[in-house]
Amino acid sequence: MEFQLIRYCQGKIKIPNKVFTKPLLCFRLCKYYTVSTNLRILISILTLLTITACTDNGTSDWRQKYIDQEKRRIVKVTKYYEFDSGDYSLKGIDSIFETYNENGQKLGINNKHFYKYDTSGKLIAEEYCTRTCEKPGKEIYYYDNLNRLVKTMVVFSKNDKRVSARYYYNNKNLLIKKVIGNDSSATTESYTYDSLSRRATTTKREYNTNVNKWLTIVDSMFYGDNNRLILKKRYHLGEDVLTISKYNYKDTLLISELDTTITHIQGYLPTTETVHHAYFFRTDYKYNLDQKVIEKVTTRPDYKTPIFKVTYEYR
Repeated sequence: MEFQLIRYCQGKIKIPNKVFTKPLLCFRLCKYYTVSTNLRILISILTLLTITACTDNGTSDWRQKYIDQEKRRIVKVTKYYEFDSGDYSLKGIDSIFETYNENGQKLGINNKHFYKYDTSGKLIAEEYCTRTCEKPGKEIYYYDNLNRLVKTMVVFSKNDKRVSARYYYNNKNLLIKKVIGNDSSATTESYTYDSLSRRATTTKREYNTNVNKWLTIVDSMFYGDNNRLILKKRYHLGEDVLTISKYNYKDTLLISELDTTITHIQGYLPTTETVHHAYFFRTDYKYNLDQKVIEKVTTRPDYKTPIFKVTYEYR
C-alpha cells in the first residue's frame, strides 16, 4: 500500500452539527511529508504480517473457507485524495480489497472483516479482527418466521451479548422503524411509503454529543420513470437548513449526484478556501462494459474541481 503521511492539523474540524478530530483530513490545509523508503518497507512488512495473522489459527473454519475459495472474486477499492493550492498540498492514497461469493454477496474485507450467510442467502453473522484475530468481534443477525430481520446483537464474550439494533414492520412486511442502540440515547429511524411501496420519507432522530441535544432529520424521496430516485430533500427540523440531492441517470445507471443546501446560517455555507463540504458537492460515476462502477469522483463546493476519487478493479 503506497501512501504519504499527512501531518495532522491542530484543533478540530467543524462541520455543521458535527465536530471531527484527527486523523480526518482537515479543511485547514496542512503540509504533508513523504514517508521515507525504509519506513515504507517496514509498514508494508507489518501490514503483511497483520493480514497473515488474521488467516492463521485464530480464524474460524468458515472464515478460512471463504478466504480459500473466493480469492478469484475480488474487488480492489482504491481511494485518492489530492489538493494543491500552490502554497499547500495534501495527498493521500489507500486501498482495500473485498471478496464476494458467486451470488455477489460480500464475504470479507482485507481478510479482517467477514460475513456469514445461511443456505437461503440471509446474512447471519459478522466477525471482525479488533486488536488481534485471536478473539474477533462478532455481530449476530436474528430473523423471524417470515424471514424478516428483527434484531442484531453484538457479542463481547460468551456471557455478554447486547442488542445493537431492532427492526419493526407493518402488515405489508415493509420496514417502518429501526432502533439503533439499547439505551435512552438510542437512535431511531422511521420510514413511510407511497402507494407503490417505495420509500417516501425517512425520519432520523439521534442525540448529538457534540452539541448535547437531540437532532431530527427528515428525508423526502421523489421518483421518476422506472421507479428511479431522482430527488431527495433533507430537512433539518428546528433549523434553517434544506439540503437537496439530485440524481441523474443514463439508461439505468446513476451517472451523477449533485448536492446543494439552502440556508441563511453562515456556518453552513462554503467559502473560497473550503476544500470539501458535506452539503455542497457533486459525485460522478463511470462504469465498465459489465455495468459495474469503476470510478467515482467527488468535487469541491465549486462543483468542478475534483477532490476525492475512488476506483474499483474487478477480477
